[in-house]
Amino acid sequence: MVTLGLGAVLRGAIPLVFGGIPGAVPLPISPAPLVVYGVLVSTEKLVTAAIATAAIAALTWFFRRTRTGLALKAIADDQQAAMAMGIDVHRHFSIAWAIMGVLSVVAGTLWTFAFGGGFGVVLIGLKVFPIVIIGGLDSIAGALVSAMAIGMLESLAAGYLDPVAGAGLSSISPYFVLLAMLSVRPHGMFGRPAVERV
Repeated sequence: MVTLGLGAVLRGAIPLVFGGIPGAVPLPISPAPLVVYGVLVSTEKLVTAAIATAAIAALTWFFRRTRTGLALKAIADDQQAAMAMGIDVHRHFSIAWAIMGVLSVVAGTLWTFAFGGGFGVVLIGLKVFPIVIIGGLDSIAGALVSAMAIGMLESLAAGYLDPVAGAGLSSISPYFVLLAMLSVRPHGMFGRPAVERV
């Protein structure tokens, strides 16, 4: 709640402090949009998607193939057991924060390239929440599949349900799916159920 409140304060203060700065940052290259089967596709969004895909692939390789990535997974699974195996938890916490900072800069830059700078933490946080829960908190592939499914659901709901049921249903439709997923499969589509020995 503190994060969402701070995001609202920052969103209100930024226009006052940075009023003369453009909201969008163009890519260094700006070729004409591509035409795919008669549909115009923004080059900025294609470049953004390619860089995001490369970042996801690098992060997946890091967590599956490197000692540091495996140590971070072990800490996330059981911090006490990781410490007992000799993993320096505080050092790996610092590494995790550094990775998060780098990814945040990359994500913010890509978002600015594709959509401009006018968004709020509340909007992004509320959109991401159903995606990670439905996909599974411990699955990167689940988050990707869930994000695409939620995007298609919102688009279909905006086109077919909003004219009938009223505007705004497309924005809350992911939460109906979230409630259904929590009822049927609480660990998500690709998440692993927590198994505890007693």
